[in-house]
Amino acid sequence: MIVVQTTMIWLALFRCVGAFITAANNPVDASILCHCRGSSFLHPSRNHHASRPSSSLFATATTTRGGGGDDNNAPAETSNNQKLESLVDKAQHHLREKDADQAFATLAQAYGIDPTSTTIAALFESCLGLKVELAEELFYKWKNTAGNALSEAELTNLFQDRIGLSSLFIDKEEYDEAGIQLRKAIEEANYWLSYSLQLSDNTSSTSTTTTPAQLDLTNTQFAHWQPSINRAQYLLYRTNAACCQWDTYFKDGHQLSQSLSHNLSPSGHVQRILHPFDALKFPCISLELASKIAQSYAARAMESHGLVDVEAAKNEQYQRRPTVTVNRKELPKQEQKIRIGYISPDFTSRHPLAFLMQHVFQYHDKSQFSVHIYSLSSKVDDGPEVQAIQESCDQFTYLSPSAMSPMELYQQMVQDELDIIVDLCGYAGTSIMAEIMASRYLLQQMNDKNSSAGGNEADGSTRLLPIHVSYMGFPGSVGSSRIWDYSIFDQVVIPPNNDEYGIREHYNEALVYMPHCYFVNSHKTVLGKEGDGIILANEEERIQLRSKYGIHPTAFVYCCHSRPDKIDPSTFRTWIRALSTARSEYFARHSDERDLASSGSGAPILWLLRSGKEMEQNLRQLVRKEFGERMEDALLFADVSERNEHLRRLGCADVFLDTPAYNAHTLGCDALYLGLPMISLLRSSTRASENQANSICDDQSTIATDKLASRVGASLLRAAEVDDLVYPNMSDYEDAMVKCAINTKWFESIRKRLRLSVPVSPLFDTERWVRNLEASFVQMKSMNCDQTNAFPDIIVTDP
Repeated sequence: MIVVQTTMIWLALFRCVGAFITAANNPVDASILCHCRGSSFLHPSRNHHASRPSSSLFATATTTRGGGGDDNNAPAETSNNQKLESLVDKAQHHLREKDADQAFATLAQAYGIDPTSTTIAALFESCLGLKVELAEELFYKWKNTAGNALSEAELTNLFQDRIGLSSLFIDKEEYDEAGIQLRKAIEEANYWLSYSLQLSDNTSSTSTTTTPAQLDLTNTQFAHWQPSINRAQYLLYRTNAACCQWDTYFKDGHQLSQSLSHNLSPSGHVQRILHPFDALKFPCISLELASKIAQSYAARAMESHGLVDVEAAKNEQYQRRPTVTVNRKELPKQEQKIRIGYISPDFTSRHPLAFLMQHVFQYHDKSQFSVHIYSLSSKVDDGPEVQAIQESCDQFTYLSPSAMSPMELYQQMVQDELDIIVDLCGYAGTSIMAEIMASRYLLQQMNDKNSSAGGNEADGSTRLLPIHVSYMGFPGSVGSSRIWDYSIFDQVVIPPNNDEYGIREHYNEALVYMPHCYFVNSHKTVLGKEGDGIILANEEERIQLRSKYGIHPTAFVYCCHSRPDKIDPSTFRTWIRALSTARSEYFARHSDERDLASSGSGAPILWLLRSGKEMEQNLRQLVRKEFGERMEDALLFADVSERNEHLRRLGCADVFLDTPAYNAHTLGCDALYLGLPMISLLRSSTRASENQANSICDDQSTIATDKLASRVGASLLRAAEVDDLVYPNMSDYEDAMVKCAINTKWFESIRKRLRLSVPVSPLFDTERWVRNLEASFVQMKSMNCDQTNAFPDIIVTDP
């Protein structure tokens, strides 16, 4: 990667500044933004409590310390306010004089005094914009007049400043502006690099029309630029997906996939350009490539400990494992309790993990298991979800990543003599969890040396270290059987060894196959309590709530409240075609309503989650262009809301539409528990090893469903006992959408069957799920394997 020290300081501050801008302009705290911490892609089922910084420029974090206004702090606060005001004035002066470097230095001092100031954040943006403007002038002067040579350092600064500016725009949900900056960054770098390569080859032609995908920097003096350009392509694809800007969706995705596949690092693994979670979400990334990306991040975790066996971790090969079967009803009694440790940074009331698992731990058989919870949350959380977790475990411990190294954090857990550690995060956040779990590998090496030197086993120095399990946080292969021994899934999301699709071979770790759906929830014990108002009491209440959201009392409502970046253009067009057919059928029977506005007509509508104004504009524009202006009236958008409102308003919909590339997980449970049928896709003829996603280059291409995250919907529906809503291709998916709206008798039978199954289905039987999990833990503990390859796949049966 290209590194310029001042630029890196800029980027570090810009991410922080962007978070404050988000908090100031959006009633959603930056810490509850989706998946990859630090991103701006919202999740509707999170409990969004506003956390706005003070609107006053000079309000500081120390104002509220010491109780209700300690007079002793007043002089210091006054002094800071005066200094801050002076620094802001100086920074504004430097900006007027177009002295970006001095403006930045001054703002950095001001930021140190009050990092929550939205005025300082805005000035940082202006400062970065000025830097880009000045650097852009130099670039185009060189390009258009062949004037003074533009140095690589100058290009680097322009490139990195555009990336930083795009990050600020993304945090404010100004995706079009972000996309402009990213495209310019790629185009300018490509132009300069092409020109420079031609000069170095003594080529007389100065044509620089090569696209970034065509520009091959391998074995050139500019090879170090390739990761930077690849990352910019990734950010551009991610940005456009967030606002449903699909003009070049398949082309950009194809370029990204090809770049990752063709530009391997010297060690032969995928460069760490794309976050593993996005690799699961983006249709352009095949299962094979996504697994390699996970392997590269596992290798980084090992490298963080300076481990010597890095090459083995980077190039792990799949090995077919034996299987053992265990019946939860035939478990032997344990002489000693099995000590289980669950660790996650997401034990917070603002994250779906705590919501889903809040009542899981209470069902552990405390006569057989000791349950320890380790929270890496940055602050103590007293929300009801966390309180329920604390009350149901034997020990709840807050660990501080900022105060302890990954090895120290791991050793603290080991001191509790755990038999099994369950990582509930994986790559769902920062690298800290993988580094903590990788500590075992180094600790085992240390123990082996100690044992060879005659260490005393009684002091615990050579004690058998815990078995590692990955679960829930990361819906894919963790990429290393040296860091994690097991992942917990089921036979729908990952068919067993002999599957015809070749999916199992992309998971290096051993697997636990749960008998029903692997995805646990606490819905039965949390939702529908008296007085919570989540489950609508009657049709009159439903009509009133529909009125609040602008929905006609009798309209058939197709709903997808998943994040917009889960929607792909092929699927959206399928939705609109089905919607158009259903509306035509409706108007054939209600011709008097044909000219009414959507809110005055009972015709079917599509209800989506809004993520910024650009997302809505892009979808409306696509519908107008391809399906006509009348179809635009069939679109309705909902704002991101707090969890209870999100759950309650789902009762206004009739059917939930699953997104094929990345299925609804928490949202799928929400919909099904509330009696909302869900239509999902699970293709029957995709072999993962064919890597077909890399061939996607037009809107007619199919979306593969071999990655685990694209198979969860089918698993949920099977466990809810309505798997006839899983369809093998998009044509059948589209037909099912139409059938739901026009075949009332058939649809009502589906809805009735779902509502009858909810109280008794395995999907919502949390206690039963825990008993099955315990069966796998007993089997793990009984094996006492000290070589990771010796771990077999475990199939849990539940007769």
